[in-house]
Parts: sequence; structure tokens; C-alpha cells
Amino acid sequence: MLLTCGEILWPGGSFPLPRICIIVPVLNERDNILALLRRIDDTLEEDNYVVCIVDDGSTDGTRDILAEQQRQTPDRVHVIYREKRGRGSQRGSALLLSLLWGLNESDAQYFVEMDGDLSHRPEELPSALTRLTDDEADVVIACKYVAGSVVTNRPIERRMVSFFCNLAVRVLLAPRIHDYSNGYRFYTREAAEKVATARIRYGSPIYLSEVMAIWLRAGMRIIEVPTTYIGRNEGVSKLRVTDLIKAGVAVFEISVRRHLLGFGRAKRQRPIGS
Repeated sequence: MLLTCGEILWPGGSFPLPRICIIVPVLNERDNILALLRRIDDTLEEDNYVVCIVDDGSTDGTRDILAEQQRQTPDRVHVIYREKRGRGSQRGSALLLSLLWGLNESDAQYFVEMDGDLSHRPEELPSALTRLTDDEADVVIACKYVAGSVVTNRPIERRMVSFFCNLAVRVLLAPRIHDYSNGYRFYTREAAEKVATARIRYGSPIYLSEVMAIWLRAGMRIIEVPTTYIGRNEGVSKLRVTDLIKAGVAVFEISVRRHLLGFGRAKRQRPIGS
């Protein structure tokens, strides 16, 4: 049975009630997605979890792999298929969509966001999740800029762009957070509900900063932990000046809501970023 919501296909069926919902946005990750799923399973084999993957229109065979994985392990893998509209990454809208699925279709108490290209190591899942289960924090960020972190296979030019962009966001939102751009995040169901009920304006990767601002305004307990980040084909040439300008304007707008206006209530008539 398929239920449709705009251009989004929701494979229906019953699901177990997982303790952890892992959110993974993908686009053309044929060479990486199976290894990612296997490493997650090896790491969390004793835990109850589900991986919710949003595919934004892969054309390299990723969808065939995902369909087979969902068929083989329906209690572990759930896939939402979308057709991407417009230029640029819609990572933010994919993350929000799968977050809403996890809240509505599971009783997951903990959520994880990670990339589908193996830039984030599944082997770090247990230690970060422990910070949540031990009630040390509501949100845990795998941070590239704290002592003990390692960044590999990333050009120095891209590292500098990322560092200075994060520095600018820190000035506008909160200096105590060092990494607003890394998509390896862990948070409680309560933190997920804060996002689900807020008005989200951005479907692009700037969503990561918008969500952090929501958590900061809500007084969520946020900590950063060391991580090993593995760069994946992310040269400076992929960055466009217009995108950086748009991101700067967006962060300024987010800072106004974070400090002054608040984020309002969500309206979900259609998917974010569509």
C-alpha cells in the first residue's frame, strides 16, 4: 500500500517500536549505503532501532538497493522516496520529513542524524547516545572543532571556509556552540518535538543552524563531543558565492528569531522546501 503526500511516497505497513530512530538523507549513494547500514547494525546489534532514509531522487541504483534492504529488514529500514525540485541541496527538508516520520510512526526516545556517504562513523553511536541515556544532555553534537576531533580527506581551503562560516554563526547565535554545520547529531524525543512544533523556514542545509537556534531558545542542554570526520568529494569549487550570501542572510534572519521574535508554530500543509 502506498500513501502519497505531494511527490513523497510513504511505504505503508506496521513497524516495531524502536528506541532509536536514525535519520539519513541520501542522493546517489550506491557505493556507500550498504556499508553504512551494515556498520550501524554491527554497532547497535543489541539495541532496538530503525533507520529512516529519505532518498531525494537517486539515479545511480541507490533506490534499488534501498528497496531490497527494506524488503529484507522491514523492521530496521524504512525508506521515503522523493523527487527533488529545483537546484541546491534539500537536506533540511529531508531531515525534517524523516524526523516527523520518527515521531509519528515510532516511539523512539532518541534520534540520530547522519550522512549517507560514510563521512560520519557509526562506531561513534554508542558513546554519544550514552550522553543522552545518562541524562547529561538533550542534544549531542559531533563537533569537528573540539579537542580530540580528527578531520581527514578534506582540503585545507574547505576547512577554512567551514571554520570561518561557523565562526560567523557563533557570533550571531551562540558562541558556546562550535560546530553548527556538522550533520552528525543526537537528541531526545523532547528535542525532536521542539523542532516538529516550530515553524521551519529553510529546507536547505541552513536548516541545521535554524534547528540549533530553536534548541538554544528553548533552553535545551546542548553538549559537543569529539568526532572523526571523513571528507567526501567536497572541494571549494562546489561552493557558490551566491549560496554563501544566501546562507549569511538566512543566519541573520534566524538570529533575529532566536534572540527576539521566536519561531512560531508549525504549519505542515506541504513538505518544507517544496
